[in-house]
Amino acid sequence: MKKARISLDGMWDFQYLGSGAAALSGKRSILVPSPWQARFPDLSMRGGVAVYRRTVDVPAAWLEQRVFLHFGAVFHIAHVFVNGALIGSHVGGFLPFHLDVTEGVASGRVEIEVRVESPTDDPSEFPHTPFAEMPFGKQSWYGPLSGIWQSVYLECNVPDRLTCLRVGADLDSGDISAQLKFERALCARTEAVVDVLDPQGACVASARAELAVGAEHATLRAHVAEPQSWSPDAPNLYTLRVTMLRDGKTLDERDTQFGFRKIETRGGKLYLNGKPFYLRAALDQDYYPDTICTPPSLEFIEDRFRKAKALGLNALRCHIKAPDPRYYDAADRLGLLIWAELPNGGYSTERSRERKETTLKGIIDRDGNHPSIFCWTLINENWGVDLVHDAKHRAWLRRLYLWLKAYDPTRLVVDNSPLAPSFHVQSDLADYHFYAAIPDSRHDWDRFVDALADRGDWLFSPEGDAVTTGEEPLLCSEFGNWGLPDPEKLNDADGREPWWFETGHDWGEGVMYPHGVQNRFHDWSLDRVFGSFEAFIEATQWQQFRALKYEIEAMRRRGEIAGYVITELTDCHWESNGLLDMRSNTRAFHDVFHTINADTVIVPRLERASYWSGETLELPLKIAHGGGEALEAGTLEILSDWPQTISTPRIEAGSVADLGVMSLQLPDVDRPSMRRISFHLRTPDGSIVARNEIEFALHPPRAQTPGYALWSPEPDMRVRLQALGYRLALSIHDADIVVALRNTPDLADYVRGGGRAVLLPDEEGTLTPFFPHWQNVKVLARDGTLWRGDWASSFAWLRRRGHFRALPGGPMIDHSFDRVIPTHVISGCNLLDFHARVHAALAVGWIHKPVGLAVERNYGEGHIVISTFRLLRDAPGADPTATALFDALIAAAAANLAVPALEPAKLESA
Repeated sequence: MKKARISLDGMWDFQYLGSGAAALSGKRSILVPSPWQARFPDLSMRGGVAVYRRTVDVPAAWLEQRVFLHFGAVFHIAHVFVNGALIGSHVGGFLPFHLDVTEGVASGRVEIEVRVESPTDDPSEFPHTPFAEMPFGKQSWYGPLSGIWQSVYLECNVPDRLTCLRVGADLDSGDISAQLKFERALCARTEAVVDVLDPQGACVASARAELAVGAEHATLRAHVAEPQSWSPDAPNLYTLRVTMLRDGKTLDERDTQFGFRKIETRGGKLYLNGKPFYLRAALDQDYYPDTICTPPSLEFIEDRFRKAKALGLNALRCHIKAPDPRYYDAADRLGLLIWAELPNGGYSTERSRERKETTLKGIIDRDGNHPSIFCWTLINENWGVDLVHDAKHRAWLRRLYLWLKAYDPTRLVVDNSPLAPSFHVQSDLADYHFYAAIPDSRHDWDRFVDALADRGDWLFSPEGDAVTTGEEPLLCSEFGNWGLPDPEKLNDADGREPWWFETGHDWGEGVMYPHGVQNRFHDWSLDRVFGSFEAFIEATQWQQFRALKYEIEAMRRRGEIAGYVITELTDCHWESNGLLDMRSNTRAFHDVFHTINADTVIVPRLERASYWSGETLELPLKIAHGGGEALEAGTLEILSDWPQTISTPRIEAGSVADLGVMSLQLPDVDRPSMRRISFHLRTPDGSIVARNEIEFALHPPRAQTPGYALWSPEPDMRVRLQALGYRLALSIHDADIVVALRNTPDLADYVRGGGRAVLLPDEEGTLTPFFPHWQNVKVLARDGTLWRGDWASSFAWLRRRGHFRALPGGPMIDHSFDRVIPTHVISGCNLLDFHARVHAALAVGWIHKPVGLAVERNYGEGHIVISTFRLLRDAPGADPTATALFDALIAAAAANLAVPALEPAKLESA
């Protein structure tokens, strides 16, 4: 009989033993495939040991051949019993395995039992298989994964069936090789036939070979004339079919899809199928809302991938795991390149290194036919090794790199995808990870991009053992910013919030904890700032867009950089930097993101985003063209209140054209507003090939300053006040308002006695006695704290009403605040302060650790306004945002102070 299969997917009996328990717990039922963490709330964060049982009826005719039991993958160790007898075991959670169970099978009903071990690091429980020595990937971040998480089936087949089929396809020559491996040595002479079907299903090549008795493997070759290449734009898939014949009868048959795809590097550039190629990728954790690591369906994956392509992505970096094979099937068909990675372990021992090597070879044997996979990564960010300090680890990594280049020469290999302080040893790509809050850490981002483009000496090992050509393509392979998802869209079918909302509290001082985010929004009076929770969520997403836009454009200006990988495609549990949420719902910017994440991008650069009316805006302009064919000469249309057109040159693929500096005379306005300039790049036939826009704040001429008498204990501040047009008092005793940089006893005495003050602290210190002693309000530096927001983003806002209504935009603090963003925060403000006394503030992640940036207080008989905005870095009046903020703080301190404005003549004499 021909081979046949029985799927064992579905409900199994399940018994959880726990960690170290001596007896079985109560029986349950579990859906296979899926990790047990996805099925049982009480086990959502627990590994340990469990037993699966399932009975199946095996046809009597099956016993004429051999019966094999197949597992797609089991986390992490499986001991398989058939009718009570141990048939075999397997170690490793990401690879398929099978067992010949013929001897344990009798006709009729068969009981299959799988004892699954998901190790902990307790040596008394798992002395030879501790968790840290297993390849596990992100399970140390998002919680353990345990159990049968990929499909299971029984198969009836011949004893010397085909078990492995690796296809090599050469785009240049059209030559194909098919490497065959058999379950056991062939027991009789066998004929192997290879047929190649083109993307339209027509047979375009065939080959056959006689295989001798005892053969354990074979290689067959065929040729396709004028092969159709595979690429994201044209994902042409061929089918290779192998048929094994004996005595003219079909013994076994197997199909696999493949593509003619060539990836290479030359002169610091990536080339796909011989043409320059710019990588626009996103990190993908390959996690799912209800099933964690098991895809809910092929359709779910395809929907996610279609949205990825709509966002302008041409690749995904599947992060430190070997996904369900359907993942690669979908990428092949829809046209997404995949940068695949070896799952990391916890630390490096002889045993853990051996398991990594075994896993790596198994991944290539399983997945190597997929044209979507263009690159392998061996180590991520030094995890599980110590490249920085251990020369033996660096030597092992280089050996593994060389082995992989020999075993799979058709793909690129990255040894270690580094984050400081780690580095490369030998790699086909010079990639690096860097996270920066935008606009807060804009200058840090600019410095990183320039250093990367200049091939910084931190890319490769400084220990003298690096091997580098100096022409490896440069990429930023991780960067990103948060934008919060709408929690209501994450609920399950019963309206319950995701189980992982109760996780994340053990990361980053608790700022990753999602549960209760709506309560915190209202508790901290953010409804008084944003109006509604939904408006706040949307504002965080647009901030994420503005940050990514700035970061991408900074990289596209540098032609030396060959691509990037955004963190990440979807949110992953509490980590909320996805372009989609955990359920693949789109962000607010979904329909415009492709304009900045495209092969051809218009790249303007605003040195600042706040101007006075009448100023000249100097705007450097470039056009980055990533790959494919050259872009013919065209025109760049500038659409605004002052439209103009610029001729553009022919731009070769993989290059950046510098259009020089555009000068715009800004119009006179009578009130502040956010203004926009749009750009359209047109080809000679009039079609638009790229769009972009910039936004900036435009302020009217500054109004006459009120006639308050101001004084400062700092001489430089007194000079600044006078330059800003304020009238100076002769001393603190004559002042209506005091402007100070430090909290001193004299300042406290002044306010306590009925004075009004503005305090602009630029160093750490207490704000006692202006706040009650039990609040312990302090000025603290952001550097070295989560308030910096470089990874779990901080969201900063300003109430743009009352005295602060002259600051356009909002409520989020945007790029127009670039030059005033605080390096310090005011910690300790309570819920009552946030009702109305906190005018500007920030929180981290899921609205945690809120701190003030501008706060006012009554103290004694007086009043004080305190702000950490950096208002003194530029010349007085040079930056409109700084000037408007300063005037607003003075006005807040002077509220209800009856002092008339000075006449112009008096103002000049003052």
